[in-house]
Amino acid sequence: MIIIKEESKKMAELLRSGYTMLNLACPICNNPLFRDKNNEIFCSICNKRVLIKKNDISLNNKIEVNSVVNKKLITDNQKKINSLKEILEEKVDWISQKLKDETQIDLIESYLRVLTKIYKLLKKLM
Repeated sequence: MIIIKEESKKMAELLRSGYTMLNLACPICNNPLFRDKNNEIFCSICNKRVLIKKNDISLNNKIEVNSVVNKKLITDNQKKINSLKEILEEKVDWISQKLKDETQIDLIESYLRVLTKIYKLLKKLM
């Protein structure tokens, strides 16, 4: 029994609709890129536009693929990361206050475990 992936179905539908499959791969997912009738190049799997830039230095006209991973997308992700950092820092402050007044050893240990996890996460986000 042959199983056809959704990605393959999507690419086949684009070909039937007149899109051109290029001999270039998406820099993100490594699937073939397509060109529409307006000469816009995009990845059907990532659903993102891709810019093609000819490398002037190359003698054999290699094509350098620069993904337009929308600057807006990068900015939005950075905003989300910054927001997460702020939330985690607020939690550190809150737990620190709780820890300051806590006398039960088991709760102190719990707070310290949570703080350790938060600091590891913050370190990864930096």
